[in-house]
Amino acid sequence: MAAQGQSNGITEPAAGDAIAGVVIVQGTATDPNWLRYELAFRPEFASNDDWIVFAEGDQPIVAGTLAIWDTTVGRNSGSPIFPDGSYRLRLRVVRTDFNYDEYFVTNIIISNDDATPTPTLTATETIEGAAVFPTTDPNNTPAPFQQPTVLPTLTPFPTLSPPPTSINSPLGPDVAEENDNSGGLLGQLERVEVGRFTAAFWLGVKWVAALFALAAGYFLLRWLIRRLWRIFWTRRTSV
Repeated sequence: MAAQGQSNGITEPAAGDAIAGVVIVQGTATDPNWLRYELAFRPEFASNDDWIVFAEGDQPIVAGTLAIWDTTVGRNSGSPIFPDGSYRLRLRVVRTDFNYDEYFVTNIIISNDDATPTPTLTATETIEGAAVFPTTDPNNTPAPFQQPTVLPTLTPFPTLSPPPTSINSPLGPDVAEENDNSGGLLGQLERVEVGRFTAAFWLGVKWVAALFALAAGYFLLRWLIRRLWRIFWTRRTSV
């Protein structure tokens, strides 16, 4: 939910707009459980697996500039990153639980071949707080296209590494070494402390022997009491 009654989404450029040169992408990206936002593009008729993230920000934006998008990157070298054609933009607002909402603008037409040349933005003209896509320098040398750092998978529960285990190391007893699977099953069995298993085994043997001794004592005492009672009763009846 956006602040101040503003709804998340891209307001400029709008669906069906024809753009060229350096374009200011405007809109709103905010949430009570804010983490970040990212902007991505793909050709209009490409598959959903072809999205490319070209800008992102870690500060909420309300009715402001989301990114500076230079659609001319690579054109001077003959390898344009954004060939003329129809594109789709996607705004993704990510929350602290790594869930997200997405907002789309379709049929944005890049038309640099027929457009009036647009002057390149300089460092002093960059809008503060906006994510900036690479532009050309004052000498019209094409800046290399750099794919943004791949974002982490949006999963709320990452797998934790197992903690180090204290074993008898060649460097001395009880030296903490990290768990690893080197050596396969035999290697892991060699690292098992058999002393504890041996002690547990003999403790179990002692308990079993003690139980058997108690049982034997009980039955022996029971037999002895019955024997004495029979002798006593036999003598009493014979008198």
